[in-house]
Amino acid sequence: MKSTSVVAAVVIAASVIAVPLVLKSSRAASTPGIQTPQAAKGLPRFVELGTTTCAPCRVMLGVMAELEQKYPGAMVIEFVNVHEQPALADRYGVQVIPSQIFYSPDDRELFRHVGVFKAEEIVAKWVELGFPMAPRAER
Repeated sequence: MKSTSVVAAVVIAASVIAVPLVLKSSRAASTPGIQTPQAAKGLPRFVELGTTTCAPCRVMLGVMAELEQKYPGAMVIEFVNVHEQPALADRYGVQVIPSQIFYSPDDRELFRHVGVFKAEEIVAKWVELGFPMAPRAER
């Protein structure tokens, strides 16, 4: 029971720190099929669809903050709050949250995932899709 409390405290603390960072640094979600300025410059796009209230979604907010910190400029990272933007959730075809969608620089959907997706798994998926991701120190 004690370890469950510790894990819960860590998740809550990470959420309290990560949510403002992600919301501040995330770009407004674009409509599928419309290129963002960053995508037009040849960057792949990672779209997270969720809320700021569900526990797995809060974990993903922390993951997005980690990606933005470790891999700045490597990809466009977007967050769509499906409670605030239900029409976008419909356009993306998302019924379960958290959901992540990977887009190529020309805005083609490459991969879709549902549930919590760790940062290292996201980076590995980008590499598998042909987009090498070098951490900040290696650039």
